[in-house]
Amino acid sequence: MPLRPTSHFTWQVLRTVRRSKKPIDGRALRLVPSRKTKDGSFLTSLVDEGLLEFSTGSATDPFTATYSLTEKGKHAAEYGEYEYELKRPAVPTKSASAKGARPRS
Repeated sequence: MPLRPTSHFTWQVLRTVRRSKKPIDGRALRLVPSRKTKDGSFLTSLVDEGLLEFSTGSATDPFTATYSLTEKGKHAAEYGEYEYELKRPAVPTKSASAKGARPRS
């Protein structure tokens, strides 16, 4: 599997969770108050990538949910990179009616 480097901001968030003794809430993980962190979507994307997991709460309110690291997240917090799977594009299949259809003349 290929390796993906983490951004500096992502690495800071993962290190903050790593240093915490217990699961930490999303409000504490908003380290830089900017437009990108305003809605909490950065936390949801970290969960989608498999670096964080919800301890309590859900993606509907990311700032009140608590988070903990996954094994992949622990590796990324320590080394600044993690393995990811390549997503292959879906190949469109031809329908049965299109296979037997004759071209119009």
